Amino acid sequence: MENAELEVLEITRQMLEAMYTGDPEVHRKHSAADMSSYEWYISPQRIDGLEFHLKLIEGGGNGTAGRLDMLTPRVQIYGETAIVNYTLLKTSFGTESQPPQFATMNETRVFVKIDGIWQMVHLHKSPTK
Repeated sequence: MENAELEVLEITRQMLEAMYTGDPEVHRKHSAADMSSYEWYISPQRIDGLEFHLKLIEGGGNGTAGRLDMLTPRVQIYGETAIVNYTLLKTSFGTESQPPQFATMNETRVFVKIDGIWQMVHLHKSPTK
């Protein structure tokens, strides 16, 4: 992978981690204020604006995850635009009497370089099943 591809992939990993650790600053730095998203498990309609996601993160984000893996990530760079897509595998570790739980979803993130910083302008999530 090229340097820009690795950079955007690392930002994506940081953003995923921030959703599960309740750290809104990563999203504040790497999301455009007018970002849009489709998140099937939240709403069937498009959600506009970064503020929704910041409040979600501040309220606990997506809960806890024992482990997050980006399966088969692909990064495409076109000038100052980057597209990242992958399947997210979320593992929640069980107990002695309960095995680990797994959840997957497909995600696509579109980034634009604004003032030298990659910022997400669109996020699309869809179920894998």
